[in-house]
Amino acid sequence: MKSKSARKVRKTTRSECSSDVPQSAKAKQPYGKSNRAKARFNGSSRALVPIHKQPSPPPTVSTHHARLMTSREYCLRCIRKDHPDFQPRNDWDILKLACTRREGNPSQAELYTWLDEELENQLKMEGSSYEQTMKDIAEELDEEVEPTGDKPIPGDKNVFIRPIPDSEYSIRLFPGSLTDAEFCLDFVETATGKAVNSPFEYELWGVENPEIWWLTSTMVGRIQSAEVAHGIKQEDILPGEERFVLRDGQSCMLVRPGKRSLFFTVPIRSRPGVMDTSNLDVVDLPKFID
Repeated sequence: MKSKSARKVRKTTRSECSSDVPQSAKAKQPYGKSNRAKARFNGSSRALVPIHKQPSPPPTVSTHHARLMTSREYCLRCIRKDHPDFQPRNDWDILKLACTRREGNPSQAELYTWLDEELENQLKMEGSSYEQTMKDIAEELDEEVEPTGDKPIPGDKNVFIRPIPDSEYSIRLFPGSLTDAEFCLDFVETATGKAVNSPFEYELWGVENPEIWWLTSTMVGRIQSAEVAHGIKQEDILPGEERFVLRDGQSCMLVRPGKRSLFFTVPIRSRPGVMDTSNLDVVDLPKFID
């Protein structure tokens, strides 16, 4: 079953944050040796991209700045959202169910039956043994990932909800990849907090932030949702699954016909321990000058 959901949690490139050119999403197998080398999962509704190994930094720079989780932890988080009472039997259940959005409200027994049928079909298609497939999946699920676009759940930190004047809705900002300095935005009902897709006519624009103009000057332009940027039509986005990928420190303007525009600047997250200055002489200079 091919879903047109864009519940894709991935590391998004800067061009996808401001480009008006839709990009197609190509489905790949979420497991197997060949794809494990690429370290990328793609299902019909979600995708994961692990952090790639970087060259060793200077000794004064800490690499412990990204909020990472294993693919297994992320997949279980996805399953708990859609099927809070489901009990996975093995890693296949975890990966397959997390990467596929099931319609309706299937029972656990129905999900088990479907998962068994899908596994049988997969083993026939790949010509692989059950043991080898499970080994490959376990290695995939042990990979570390840093998701962008995963909708927040109660208890998540640094989630900001601000009402939109003269409307029944609010903007919600929530963190994405810290390594890529990505923050996400969606719309929610102010009264209930329920996520909604584009509830009124508007345009979202990236504008220059005067405090960090040398960084944000390349982010000026109209911003599309991640779904539209991946070629999904607005009417095909699943309810409440629309999201926009922004950047830390990016200034934006929400333009509505006949109403005052809304201006906001995305928070900038600190990265404690990135530079250890305890053994350095630090020069005192102002941060901002006229």
